[in-house]
Amino acid sequence: MRHHRSRLAALALPLLLAPVFAFACGGDDGGAPTDTLTADTALAIDTEAPTDTGGTGPADTLTGDDADATSPGDGTTPADAADTDTGSPADTAQPVDTHVPGLTTAARAPSFTDAMVSGSEVLGPRVVDGGTSFTVYSEHATRIEVLLWGDADVEMPDHRVPLTRFGNVWSAWVEGVGYGQRYGYVAWGPNWPYDPKFTPGSDIGYVADVDADGNRYNPNKLLLDPYALGVDRDFDWARSIPATGHGRKRATWWAAGKSVVTKSDYQWSQNEAAWQARRADPDAPGNGWHEQIAYEVHVRGFTRIPSSGTPHHGTFLALGEKADYLVDLGVTAVELMPVTEKPVDGGYWGYQPLSYFAPELTYCTATTPEGRLDEVKQMVDTLHQQGLEVWIDVVYNHTGEGGLWSQRPTGFEAKDTVSLYSYRGLDNRAYYALTADNQGYWPNTGVGNQTRTNAGPFKKLILDSLRFWVTEMHVDGFRFDLAPVLGAKDGDYDRWIGSDESVLREILEDPVLRAHNTRVIAEPWATGGDYAFALGRFPASATEPGIGWYEWNANFRDWWRGFVNFDDHTLSGKEGAVDGGGTLTGSYDIFHGSARRPYHSVNFVTIHDGMTMYDVVSYDQKQNDCSPLVPICCSEPDSPWCDPSGGENNNRSRDWGADEAQKRALMRNFYVAMALSHGTPLLLGGDEWLRTQLGNNNAWTDSADTAANWFQWGAWKLEDERLRMVDFVSKLNRFRRARVNKLAPKDYGSGSPFEWHDESGAGEPSWGSRHLMIRYTGADGSREMLVLLNMERHDVGFTLPSGSWARLVDTQKWFDDAPYFAASGAATDVSANITLDDPVIVDTSYVVKDSSIVVLERPAP
Repeated sequence: MRHHRSRLAALALPLLLAPVFAFACGGDDGGAPTDTLTADTALAIDTEAPTDTGGTGPADTLTGDDADATSPGDGTTPADAADTDTGSPADTAQPVDTHVPGLTTAARAPSFTDAMVSGSEVLGPRVVDGGTSFTVYSEHATRIEVLLWGDADVEMPDHRVPLTRFGNVWSAWVEGVGYGQRYGYVAWGPNWPYDPKFTPGSDIGYVADVDADGNRYNPNKLLLDPYALGVDRDFDWARSIPATGHGRKRATWWAAGKSVVTKSDYQWSQNEAAWQARRADPDAPGNGWHEQIAYEVHVRGFTRIPSSGTPHHGTFLALGEKADYLVDLGVTAVELMPVTEKPVDGGYWGYQPLSYFAPELTYCTATTPEGRLDEVKQMVDTLHQQGLEVWIDVVYNHTGEGGLWSQRPTGFEAKDTVSLYSYRGLDNRAYYALTADNQGYWPNTGVGNQTRTNAGPFKKLILDSLRFWVTEMHVDGFRFDLAPVLGAKDGDYDRWIGSDESVLREILEDPVLRAHNTRVIAEPWATGGDYAFALGRFPASATEPGIGWYEWNANFRDWWRGFVNFDDHTLSGKEGAVDGGGTLTGSYDIFHGSARRPYHSVNFVTIHDGMTMYDVVSYDQKQNDCSPLVPICCSEPDSPWCDPSGGENNNRSRDWGADEAQKRALMRNFYVAMALSHGTPLLLGGDEWLRTQLGNNNAWTDSADTAANWFQWGAWKLEDERLRMVDFVSKLNRFRRARVNKLAPKDYGSGSPFEWHDESGAGEPSWGSRHLMIRYTGADGSREMLVLLNMERHDVGFTLPSGSWARLVDTQKWFDDAPYFAASGAATDVSANITLDDPVIVDTSYVVKDSSIVVLERPAP
């Protein structure tokens, strides 16, 4: 299955449909309040210098010839920007008058060298030498200014400072500017040359919204710094729009969120140093790449409902506050859907990043950027204290800038109309994979805005972002959205250059990431190119055996969905390269050829992108139209945010009717399949308490951010059948973690020895059937264990090896149905399908009920 977010997810809406609202962190409805600026942390404004307080006149700026900061020469490209179109700029600073009334400025910070700046060593805001250095990458701009605000709610900045060009990096140093300073960039280029008479809200100097080379400069649009660690607020759609085309003259200087010079002073707990040391040691107990059980969850949706019992529901803090639940569930790593800043119309899932550093505002309670960084760190710290790794979903294959602006229902796309938030306005050609005519964007993400992942500036941005999240935020791993795009050849974006020539190799071998034993996980599909389905093609380390890319194994998912749901799906049936035996033993045929190990197969049945597990056994087809999950399809069926045709059509799902006990039995089979199979289990948050999306398999839109899509803490805790499923999953995870050598071997052919048998326990299995015995012989000194698998629609009697056996797991519906509890008097909130602490002793034979899996083990001595 490929990635199925609707392509509209990255397309900005037509102007008439654009939202006219803004969010602020913690639910504030008026934008983030202005930070208090102090002499230590803020812009020191000369009281005699003219400043704007009403937003009506121009700010301080250079004019005429003295304002030209471009002066191209014959220099060379920065080393890390190879294979990009440089335009042969100078590598050293050119003479320019950097005087700005009320400020002391220079082309670069005094302690920086020309080579440091031109070599992209000091990108972003850096507080240094009693001021702040502002540096930003652009190959094709002809002028860039940094605009400085003291009060973000006034229309005009206090100062405009022109940047000087050093190769392909533009730089200015401003004395007296420190942490807390709000700023943004404006840029001119070939399609909109600089004219000193330009004022915001005009089209002075305008030539075209996009020229033949793909330049899209527009000085009316304030641009976020790609390296900013903080953003003060979301874009204020009530004041302006970020669109070009017919919106080209609508300045966003006052409407756009501002970048903020940000520093976190969070004090890590005493536990954290020990955690970091342990994580760096691949041999530390529980730290092995083969020992992980991951849990994918949405930060906001996990605790958004007040019944979550958290004081900060819907935030990073609240997720940390639910650490006990995650520990009880038995997982080892929490995989968070994207956590960085997105547009206000960027969809519920969050796969529309505007920043690769700044945390998403709406997941915070803090109103300051440094406070938001602190809250993420506090969440990470809290989870680490409970022994939980933190993995985050990163989206480097495209951005959330929006556009082309789709003109539904005709499907016409206006080439001149896009959104300018950051990268596109700084250098559309340098950051994005353009079509042959330079007017559009390569389509292999399925959502637009494909990036040049293997061009110098974006490759560096990827690595710098990853290092920041590891070293500063202490994140333990990354799941890479549409990861094959990171293996695309720059300039020939349908071609896969793969492991040795792309950023995929650099990520894996990066010394900073390796020093922290960082996990890297690929979503191994895209929507085009010769890498549309790249499962098994990601690399292993060339220097460290056993280290390599994990991959989400879609073949595992599809095989087990088909095997559990469909009557004619046999053990020998294949999904891609694997059959039933292959899925149980780490998908050797997929991963062994690239020198990887069983654990690099991330085994899942459901993820955010698709149906929930309950829906997989409850619906024959996706239900992506009008429902409480997507109410906009009920009220506005023609809205671009209503997308009933989006999402996978072949879900391998089945409506099992009104027998809820049978559905739960089938779900237990899915969980047992993940627990027993060699590889790394990945659980979708909420499946353990029977969460439903009412059949929707593509719930990415803003309108899906509703109570119908959040964790229903108050509801599921009141229903015994849901409590029993949570209990089953938590005990099953405990079972797996106690039997790592059997169920999570470090390599193919290692671990506890096992044999395949038919129901007699002696003969070879019938691979054309739907039942099987797996016998772990105990030859390694461990307890002997049997797995009796029966997906026939009738009971199968298995003959057991002689001696007594303890029943640990039996997924059949009887132990989870009302008649059983009435007859046995057993507690109704505890699963009777798993009995690790009080197993039932059996011998000689065991009848495995239809559509069930049983696990037996020799009793403890």
